[in-house]
Parts: sequence; structure tokens; C-alpha cells
Amino acid sequence: MAVTVTRDGVRDTHVVVPVADAGREARISFDSGLERVDLRAGDGQGPLLAATFGEPLPVVWAVDHNVHIEYPFGSRMLRRVGPNEMRINPTVPWALDVHGGASHLDADLADIDVRSVGVHSGAAHVHLRLGHPTGRCPIRLSSVKDLRIERPAGTPVRLEIAKGAVEISLDDLRYGAVGGGLVAQSQGYDPDTAHYLVTIAGGAQHVTIVEIGNAPPSLPNLLRRLNK
Repeated sequence: MAVTVTRDGVRDTHVVVPVADAGREARISFDSGLERVDLRAGDGQGPLLAATFGEPLPVVWAVDHNVHIEYPFGSRMLRRVGPNEMRINPTVPWALDVHGGASHLDADLADIDVRSVGVHSGAAHVHLRLGHPTGRCPIRLSSVKDLRIERPAGTPVRLEIAKGAVEISLDDLRYGAVGGGLVAQSQGYDPDTAHYLVTIAGGAQHVTIVEIGNAPPSLPNLLRRLNK
């Protein structure tokens, strides 16, 4: 049986956060980092967030739609950290913040209206699958090793890396080793239209940003199809 999260915080294997205000933006804050997290959309008729945690158990508390998850100090240094599964409600927009580093994050957010993602310390082995942005969606990282971002075909993205970059791929663009930073963008990128902005403040190694699925037809091709 799941325990309902409160302002005072709970620590349990199964927890749920109820929906407080439908349509209001929600935020998950990992206050002491994360490791081995599987994050994806849940049932739109269900709670705001439902989670199953492995050992060591974090403390989880929530104020309205702001959910905080904090692991015990030093727990991520353990040799074996149990897997963690989180399901978030797809009927509300979401922001994701990670303080203290991230390792082995698998986030399938294709059915989520993602407003921002921030990893404010080092990140390794991170996989983000994203849907169509509703506006400018920033994805900010400090430094990263082994990052893969998937987005729908035809979705514009701009990549900015402040320091050294090694093994970087953005669609058909490939960069082996670049010193002093890197700026690249997808075809059709326009800062005034909905897009993803990926910024990496430190170094980056093995970053892949790709399109998934077929791009929507251009207007001339769409008119040809309709006139057939």
C-alpha cells in the first residue's frame, strides 16, 4: 500500500503525491542527486506522482505541486543502490531539477509537457526521450558523460557546450574533439519558435542528440497529399 506524501515528509518503499491543482506546473527536485531512476508518464487519471524506491530510501515531501526527494547523505557512494521507479501525471506540465549529480537516469518524457530540465552537478549515463515542446524548453547541465537525447523528428534544437567536447553528435553533425566550446543547431532551428535549448556549462563527452520518428510533411507536400 502506498503512503501519501505530506509537507512533513515520508520515507517508504511506495509513495504517492496527490494532484493539488489540475493544469498547474509541477516540479520534481532531487535535492541530493539521483542514481538508477526510471522516470516516465503514468496514468492521467492517477496521482501527481507515484514512486517505488529501492534502498536506501529517500525522504519525500511535497508542497502543492513541488515535490522534493532527498537521499540520505553519502548513500550514492554505496556500491549497490536499488532501482527507483517514478510515474508522473501527464496532464500537468513538469520541470525537473537535480542537485548533487545524476547517474543512470532513464527518463521517457515523450508524453509529458516538459518545461525545463536542470542537472546542476555532474551527470553520467543519462537518457532523455522528449516530446514536442510547447515553447522554448531549456535543458541545462553542468558537465556530462554519456548523454542521449531523443526528440520527435522536425523538432528544432540548439546545443551549446562551454568547454571541451569529445564525441558529440547532433543529427547528421559529428564532432570528434573540440576545445574551447561548441555551438551547433539542427536544420530549421528558429529561436522564435518552439525548440529545445541544451546548454552544458562544463565539459561534455559522448553526447548524442537524435530525431525519432518521421518529420511532419512540409506545407507543399501536405497540399499535394490532400489534392490526390
